[in-house]
Amino acid sequence: MKAQYVPEIDVIIAVAKWLHSNGWTIESLSLPRGQGIDSAGNKNKLTVALDTLGIEEKNIRLSFKGEDIRARQGDNLWRIECKSLGADLPSSTVRNQFDRALASTVSYYDQADELRLGLALPEEYIELIQNRVPEALRKAINLWIFLCVSADDEVVVFAPDNDI
Repeated sequence: MKAQYVPEIDVIIAVAKWLHSNGWTIESLSLPRGQGIDSAGNKNKLTVALDTLGIEEKNIRLSFKGEDIRARQGDNLWRIECKSLGADLPSSTVRNQFDRALASTVSYYDQADELRLGLALPEEYIELIQNRVPEALRKAINLWIFLCVSADDEVVVFAPDNDI
């Protein structure tokens, strides 16, 4: 897959903005880490984005493990896994990253009545989503898909029973 690099922090910020604009309270965010990731730069970028939204960073738990975003609205809870997209990666690597993200998302499922699972990815993953995440699975575990459109920070959300 030949695509432009989309850092995970950009996906996290785009989805956090969508959640905030739709009345959700962000409880925790997981900062990306690993080889080649600028953790300090990511934290600064996140802080600026939260300030822009009027969210005080002190009200959000920052971590390095668990779901990437945890948000709440009343009794409803989101547990969302976010994934980056590397530039010029072989399709097998992209598929492996996708499979890992999907597995992580499914691992958050605990049959809580008001739980919504989310998988947030750059739009370039659309074909993998269509081919590897059947509607039956999305309905069974209440899995929502967040597609991040790189051009303008837009997030397109698909409910479990929406066609993708």
